[in-house]
Formats: sequence, structure tokens, C-alpha cells
Amino acid sequence: MNHRRNTLLLILAATVIRLLVALTTELGNDEVYYRLYADPLQWNYFDHPPMVGWLIRLTTLNLWIDNGLTIRLGAISCGAWATWLMYACGKRLSGAYAGFLAAALYTATIYGSIIAGTFILPDSPQMVCWITALYLLIKITASKTITTKTSKDILWFGLVTGIGMLCKIHTIFLWLGLGLYVIIYNRTWLSHWVLYAAAGITLLFILPIIIWNIQNNFVTFFFHGKRVNVAEGGLHFDSLFTFIGGQILYCNPIIFFTILYALWHRHFGIKQAQKKILLLVSLPLIFIATGVSLFKDLLPHWTGPAFASLLLLTAAYFAGKKMPAFKRRLMPLSFSIANGLLLLIVVAGIVLINFLPGTLGKQDVLKKGEDDFTLDMYGWRKFAPVFDSIYHSTHGKTEARNQALIVTNKWFPAAHIDFYVGRPLNLQTVALGPIEDIHQYHWLNQQRGQLPDSTELYMIIPSNYYAELYKSSIVKNSLPLHIDTIVQNRGGKEARRFYVYRFKKDRYNLKEVLH
Repeated sequence: MNHRRNTLLLILAATVIRLLVALTTELGNDEVYYRLYADPLQWNYFDHPPMVGWLIRLTTLNLWIDNGLTIRLGAISCGAWATWLMYACGKRLSGAYAGFLAAALYTATIYGSIIAGTFILPDSPQMVCWITALYLLIKITASKTITTKTSKDILWFGLVTGIGMLCKIHTIFLWLGLGLYVIIYNRTWLSHWVLYAAAGITLLFILPIIIWNIQNNFVTFFFHGKRVNVAEGGLHFDSLFTFIGGQILYCNPIIFFTILYALWHRHFGIKQAQKKILLLVSLPLIFIATGVSLFKDLLPHWTGPAFASLLLLTAAYFAGKKMPAFKRRLMPLSFSIANGLLLLIVVAGIVLINFLPGTLGKQDVLKKGEDDFTLDMYGWRKFAPVFDSIYHSTHGKTEARNQALIVTNKWFPAAHIDFYVGRPLNLQTVALGPIEDIHQYHWLNQQRGQLPDSTELYMIIPSNYYAELYKSSIVKNSLPLHIDTIVQNRGGKEARRFYVYRFKKDRYNLKEVLH
């Protein structure tokens, strides 16, 4: 059986499905926010390093073709490449069949196929770097001594890990895994120069991130530090159980328990050194993040990269399992069911997002649709022309149109409004508030040029992210006028509302508000 061909067919089928998702759903909260990273480009951003912004700039052809599909094209391309790298890792571990099974397992995960493989997130390019690093570690640990060839692989590891750090900071766990392996199992390597040279290469890639943070009072590190600071607050078992449940879901429940089954039996048919390194680059991240979740709310996809190693071990286990010829299938039944479940989830997600009557969220009129995640990827394109008609009715086609701004008080829904409403109508979107609420808009407000004091402001408040007119100097010194409430239906029933306010001119100094 040609497992290489089967892997390529699997990648092709998965890519077609991901393209379908990209074409039939609008960008989510995080995706429209990361689109902001692409214009203007920086060496670092409030939340993350710069790679996702660079990737968007590449796939949109320097923002020449700037739409939801081209923005997601980087994630879809990375998803395909990461799957092929899983095949390469599995093949090196235990043969071509193990490679195909590793690719099938990765494709079946919600994290690999959807979160990092379809939605444009920092995880998308990170997974390419992470799995490439796993491939190098599998090669490196195949030898007990550091040879000339091994030295080259270690230097490549330093380079790939450095690029991964430009995607997400917690790529550093790859170095933690290698460091633990050397200290616990092969301390003679500590005397070799190549480890330190590779670490130096990684540090060179981190240098722009550090310089940017020095210039900005280490805002990124303080922000993420607060998110994982276990000294604040007490125990939160609900957060722990939510995090564990999220990891199981994002892994795909069938795959998660298949991994546990393989780990329990422990007979992977690979070298002990390779088994050890794969466990050491995965389990610390999973255990540390799960421990922190007992004190803080964490996002379950943070541990997504760590499961790649466990998928490889699981693939090696099933590839080496003795099965009678008449029972041998293309893949084990649990793998097929897991991929079928993923396909069902994708189809159900597309249907829910686009055709669900009404909303899954709150039914309260004022906060209609709150907590409905499907509304993050629905209805923004439909709202833009409605707002445009309201805007035309208040301004006509006068020069005053060019001075108006859209204001909001949080990075979401600011990024959605920015992408789907402000940009098509040639209106700047400004987020006003503390940096913890507006994130990258703290810099964008200043980078987008001088703003006139007499600008007329519009505020758009979607009911699923309802906020009272916030306490800013604009509100204190200006009378907001409620212009309209736009009711948005889905499937013939009301899903949410958009409240549109207008602030009178010449009542405030916008420069003072921004600074």
C-alpha cells in the first residue's frame, strides 16, 4: 500500500474542506484582530510576536487581495504542510505506515485541522515550526553521541525553534524538553559547543521581541504574566475542569482516549531515546498549563502543540500492532471514526453559523445573542451596507464624511467593525479605553495618522457584546444621539441587534482623549 500517496490524498481532501469552511464563514474575533497585525507591520505586538502578521501580509499579496479567504490561506497552507511533516516524523520513527497514521491522527484533531489549520492564528505557523523541530529531535536523539551530522541538526533545531518563537513564545518548551533530555539522560552533551550555539541562534530571533518590549515597558510580558500568575486568587476547580474538557474537545475526544490507550500499553516499537524526547517536549507543557488552570482561566488550545508528540507515539504504537491480514484496514477503526466525527463537527458548524434560527445565546432584548460563539463568524458583512445607508442619511455625500470616525471601547468587537464596516466605507475605527481592553489599538490609534479635533463620532454596539456607553471624556463632554437599532435575523428569527449612536461635533478634543 502506498502510504505516501494516501497521505497526500488525505491532505488534499482536508484542504478542500478547510477552504469550504473559509469560504462559508466570516472571520472570528481573533482572526480579524490578527489582521490588524499586517498593517502596519511591527517586530512585536501587544499579545504576540509578529509571524502571524507577516503571514497574512504574504498570503494577501501585501494586502492587495485582502479578504477572508486570502487572510485564512496562510493557516490552510500551514495546516497542509504540518500534516505532511507529521507523516515525515512518523515515517522516520516507525516507517511509512506510522507516518500515514500520524497524518490521519493530526487531521482528526480539531486543533490541527480547524483551530490552527483553518483559522488564522499564531498557532498556524507555530505548528509548522513545532513539528519540524520534532522531526529534528527524532533525528538528533537517534544518536547517543554528537556527530558532525547531529551537530548540523542541532543548529537547525535552534533556527527552527527561533522562528517558532516569532510565532508564539511558548515554543520555548521545545528547548525545555531538549534540556531535560540532556540533563536526565545524556549529560555528556553539556560539554559540546553546538548546544550553546543553537541556543544562541534561538536568542537572536527573540532579540527583536525583547527590544520592542524594552521600548514599550515589557507590556507583552506583563500582560501574559498576569494571565498565568497563580499567586493571585484561590483555587478554581471550575476553571480546571473547563480547561481539561477543552483539551479533550480540541484534541477530538476519540483521539484523546486513543492516545491514553497507546500510552498505557507503552510498546511503541521505537528507540527509547526517541520516546523520551517526545514525552519531554509534550508532558511539561500539558502538566504546567493544566496546573495553572486550577488558579486561572486558560485557553485550552495553549497545549495544542504538545499533543503532536503524543500523536506520533500513538501512530507508532498502532503501526507496530500485529493484525491479521484480513483485519488490516487503511487505518484503525477509531482513527476513521475520529475523522468522521471531525467532518460532522465541521458540517454542523457551518450549518449552525449560517442557518441556525435565532441565537444560541441570551434571549434578553438588550443583550440578544450574548455568549453565542456562532455570531462571531456571522452577519458582519450584512451589517455593513445597513450602516452605510444610515451614514449616508446623516451625511449625504458631503466632505464631512471624510472626518467621521467609528469609536468603540474594546478590541472586540472593534476589529470586526474595523474590517467589515470601517475599511469598506473608508472610515477609521478608534478604540478608546485602557490598554487591557483595547490591546493593539493603543498603537494603531497613533499609527493611523493625525485625527482632527472636530471629528464626528459614531459608536456601534452589538447586543452580543453589549456595553453601556463607557465613561470617557467623549461621553462626559458630548451628548450621544441614538440614531437607530438594527435588528439582524438568522434563519427567520432575531439573532442580535446593533445599536448605533452619533456624537455631536465640536464638543471634545479627540487628541486629548487618545493621549
